[in-house]
Amino acid sequence: MIKARDEKGLATLYDKYSAALLGIIIRIIGKREVAEEILQQTFLKIWDGIDKYDASKSTLFTWMSTIARNSAIDKRRLVSYQNQNKTDDLDTHVSLVGNTSTKTHHIDVTQLNKLLDEKYKIVLDYVYLQGYSQSEAAEALEIPLGTVKTRIRQAIKILRDELKNEKNLFIGLLILIIILLSI
Repeated sequence: MIKARDEKGLATLYDKYSAALLGIIIRIIGKREVAEEILQQTFLKIWDGIDKYDASKSTLFTWMSTIARNSAIDKRRLVSYQNQNKTDDLDTHVSLVGNTSTKTHHIDVTQLNKLLDEKYKIVLDYVYLQGYSQSEAAEALEIPLGTVKTRIRQAIKILRDELKNEKNLFIGLLILIIILLSI
């Protein structure tokens, strides 16, 4: 429906995926108000770029979440946002991971969490949730860039091997990363 520029299709996508996408954005940005603005921009980008979506390359949710994540990272890297963020109170940083809803009855997230060593969890947190680039994560963690890249690759391989028969691989990985932060 959305490829045919039917607004009902966009409304359906919003209803179905907005909570999960908002959770991704909030984990990177940390502020609900800013995250909601980015979510709106994300859906505009989805609407404008739906013709670029290729179902043979990824699921629709994976494609949309990549747009949301990249939009959040772009906003976070803006100098004006960084300066504004320095003056905020710590009380304004709220995590809404518990409010995002995703059907997870078929994914054993606890088991997935046990598969990864702490060194992998930390690197995934910095790069995928906090929006650091790989080189920024290497600097912050005081480890070589090659080590960061290797740990990301190994963590994804471990999770992919475990979830190779899982249709919703991305959702499982996303949930795992969110749970890693709550530990």
